[in-house]
Amino acid sequence: MDCGLWTLNFFYYSLTWCQVKKDEAAMRSQMSTNSATLPGLNLPATQELLNNLEKFKKGFVNYLQIKLDTEKEELKLWDCSNISAPELASKIPEDEPRYHLFNYNHTFEGENLWKIVFIYSCPGYNVPVKQRMMYSSTKACFLDSLKNLEIDVAARTEISDGGEVAENDVFEMIHPQKHASRAAFIKPKVPSRGGRRLIR
Repeated sequence: MDCGLWTLNFFYYSLTWCQVKKDEAAMRSQMSTNSATLPGLNLPATQELLNNLEKFKKGFVNYLQIKLDTEKEELKLWDCSNISAPELASKIPEDEPRYHLFNYNHTFEGENLWKIVFIYSCPGYNVPVKQRMMYSSTKACFLDSLKNLEIDVAARTEISDGGEVAENDVFEMIHPQKHASRAAFIKPKVPSRGGRRLIR
């Protein structure tokens, strides 16, 4: 190779590499300004999400919906509200995955209880592979982060649509032992690719 051409190519790639590093530094700086890291989770979370997780923990709101931004690779708040159990199904998106936290108020054996349910919703295989993989691989770490924040999750499940989280479904997630005796009398459902799955 001509010496002059080699020098020119070396200069070009060195300049490109410097620019890449500069862009990465700028991105890290922006992320540190606008977001923070959840304890136990390397993926950044927006400050808005962290603030509302604290509100959720203290009982000011009973429902949070969390979106994983695959472009920015960060977790952010998508919905924050107070809802009743029958309204939960309408909160499940039909076109994108989400994480949901719902603090379910109900009566059990004469006692008034609040129990937190974690739901990972993913509407089938029409969701891009990258989205499915990122949500799936981040889920366990996110649940560990909730533990570190002292948010006690009583039950967790994966669903494909809102029809799988009617109020009786949520109740049975939290108190499954009371329904075990009925199992012998219930006709099994036909197996399918989707469906609600409790996460152990």
